[in-house]
Amino acid sequence: MKICPKCFSKMKDDVNFCTKCGTKLTDVETQATVDTEQQSQNNSTDSSQQENNAQQAQSTKTNIDTQAIQSALQGYWSWLLGSWKSPFKAKKTTKYAGILTLFLESLFFTLGIGHGTQKAASEATNAANNFLGAFSSSNSTTYNSTYSIGFGFYFAIILIILIAAVAMVGIAFLIRRAVGGSAVTETFIDYLNRLAHYSSSILLLTFVFFLIAVSGTVGLVSMLVVSILLILISLVWTITIICGVVQLENDGQLDRIYGAVITGVICMIIEGIAVSLVVSKLGDTAGSFISSMFGGGL
Repeated sequence: MKICPKCFSKMKDDVNFCTKCGTKLTDVETQATVDTEQQSQNNSTDSSQQENNAQQAQSTKTNIDTQAIQSALQGYWSWLLGSWKSPFKAKKTTKYAGILTLFLESLFFTLGIGHGTQKAASEATNAANNFLGAFSSSNSTTYNSTYSIGFGFYFAIILIILIAAVAMVGIAFLIRRAVGGSAVTETFIDYLNRLAHYSSSILLLTFVFFLIAVSGTVGLVSMLVVSILLILISLVWTITIICGVVQLENDGQLDRIYGAVITGVICMIIEGIAVSLVVSKLGDTAGSFISSMFGGGL
């Protein structure tokens, strides 16, 4: 079936001229074929160009994302180094610096506790097996030594410490508003970043605590060092919270000393709750270990 391009009349394939307007259909058909082929080539070229443009855009986006991540990490590292050199000279940074620092502190501290707990479980199993072996002639009679601390333990401890830290910062932020009055315009995120800058040495202390736990050395010296680390962590955090309340240019309705006392009392309560939750979690883990040892052994 042929169609006349002039009057759009339909003709049979063996007709060379339009019976209505006399237009030659052979030339039209040839030209239409050429135009169709040309259009097909153009469409193919356009499709290839669009695909190349899409690939280039994706590659550019990937490069931009990688550069943004590298820039953010470099910025955070510079901020962290500055906080270790001069804690009270807090600088503006990304809004995630403070919460990231608190998370890393919680992570190292939890890993240290978890590793120590796992080592204690292994030592207890070995001691039980040695004791059992001294009174048994059968070498096959042993306690189960395959107990391991699960992911839930680490997740729960990290969550407890992180929530407690953010809650204490939140209390200090509210008390600071009451102490400073309308002169305080700092947002909570900026305030969190500033206090994290003040207390960034805790990150180093928790990292040392983690290294001691991983080293596996258990003795009087290591216990003394761990005790000193825990005291320093508590001291630095307490000073940070108090300074976050009293460091103001103008006083408000509530005196700074009273504000610091109220903040300290509330934070002590939060710390007590957090410690009790951690101890409770350790107790649950110890109970699970004992059940596992007696249930899978003997």
